[in-house]
Amino acid sequence: MSQGKDGFTEMTQQGAQIIHGTDPDRQWSEDAEEIRRRFDIPAFDPEAFYPREGAALSGVYPDFLVHIENSADGPSTVNSPGASLTMVEAPKGSGKSTAADQFATYQMEHNDERVVRNGRQKSSDWRRMADWTTLWLPSGVDVDGRWMEAVDRDDPDPDELCRDVRYYSDVLELVERLQNHPKGTYNVVFPDPYFRKCEDALSTADTTVEHPTFIPKNEPNPTPASHWWFGFLAARTFDGLRVDSDGDRNWMTAHIDEFGMLAPESAPGGESGHWTHQCIKIMADIAKEMRSAGLSLVGYGHHEEDVHNHWLKEFDFWVELSNHDRGNRTTKAEAPKPFRDLEQDQDLLSKRPKGFGLCYTGSRFSEFQFSDLGYPHDTPEFQLRLGIPEAVDVSTSDDGGMIVEDLQVATDDDDQPTILNEYRAAGGAVHELRVLAPGDGIIDISGDEPEVLEALSSPYADGTFPENPITTTQNHYDIMFNPDGSTEIVAARIPRRTGPGATTEVVADD
Repeated sequence: MSQGKDGFTEMTQQGAQIIHGTDPDRQWSEDAEEIRRRFDIPAFDPEAFYPREGAALSGVYPDFLVHIENSADGPSTVNSPGASLTMVEAPKGSGKSTAADQFATYQMEHNDERVVRNGRQKSSDWRRMADWTTLWLPSGVDVDGRWMEAVDRDDPDPDELCRDVRYYSDVLELVERLQNHPKGTYNVVFPDPYFRKCEDALSTADTTVEHPTFIPKNEPNPTPASHWWFGFLAARTFDGLRVDSDGDRNWMTAHIDEFGMLAPESAPGGESGHWTHQCIKIMADIAKEMRSAGLSLVGYGHHEEDVHNHWLKEFDFWVELSNHDRGNRTTKAEAPKPFRDLEQDQDLLSKRPKGFGLCYTGSRFSEFQFSDLGYPHDTPEFQLRLGIPEAVDVSTSDDGGMIVEDLQVATDDDDQPTILNEYRAAGGAVHELRVLAPGDGIIDISGDEPEVLEALSSPYADGTFPENPITTTQNHYDIMFNPDGSTEIVAARIPRRTGPGATTEVVADD
């Protein structure tokens, strides 16, 4: 196994591109191979599920995991190619997070797809995958980490918890950047409590319901943060590319835990109910478009009854996990509505230990097993809490920080930026300098001093940013750039104050 100096896997096909921005050695392993090797996960063989007498096997389980354009191009057990919607019913003690990460690993390996898992402030179940994780956080939001176990360590810092951390400004930009991210990757995304561009994303849907509005967390009666996922699913469906630049299908699977909280059966509607019912109805209406866009969804919950039937009726697969106690459904009345024609009258799960499951369609089912992965990296449980600036100090008095209103960036003869461009959002709470395309990188200028949020790469073939691009003088901050090997110029200049500014924060919900 090849690891970087921080212990996070860098010398893989994906790691070389993410960390170093270079083409990898062809002999290096894929992330998914390293994950299977690290956790001793058996290779997935779709042909092992070919139906045979006396065994509860069928191609349903491979159908759920393997995404291909045409069934003729894949394993003989895959009869329903393409993206899909799946509900995983996982009673307590059934290994829900373990199953999710094994499903994700197989999808990364077999589909070469980008996997997205929902980041939640109250949970760090994804931490077993930290060595291969790209963590996506909303810009303009303070992140406060804390350990949930007694440890003699500094507070957890996102940059020290996973392989890479990136920041996004709105849901549409996130979709664009994810599809430019390497394939076969594991991505943990935390919702944007400002809901930037979520209304735009949902307004694209062809639906008869009134379009929802979203209230940011720094305003009275804010929208639940989980509603951001409605915006993400719509944005990826309507604004994401369906075919990558290499000509292959752009597959993506979103694994969303606590799915019943996102789409509860008792969902209220209208403004007083944060338009939850309308959002669910829109998701049901666009289910076909999601599949066409190559976007799969796997929702996880303890009971399928907790999930709204309007959406659940559009799902293709249903999975039940064993906890050595609760049996599987054996009557039509017990099964979710899309699966009530299934002829399955035997309890196969109540005597099974954790690590067994059943996967269904409306007409077939198959038993499968998954590994107990555990948390072998000695990483204690932690929380990442998002703090939202309620007000941003933009005073021009001489009380410290930066005078951002006097920001200057390098421009050409037409007064157009040549290296860095200024970006503002959320009423000034988000204020950044962004490298022009095809370069990449972000510098936050909303605080007391500039801070590189994302490593800077040059928009020009011959240019580079210094290793430490921010230079501090008595009167200003300079962002430096090397247009060639011998010259250094100022790409942006921000006058300084003499003391610190301040913000007031509110804490985002989960």
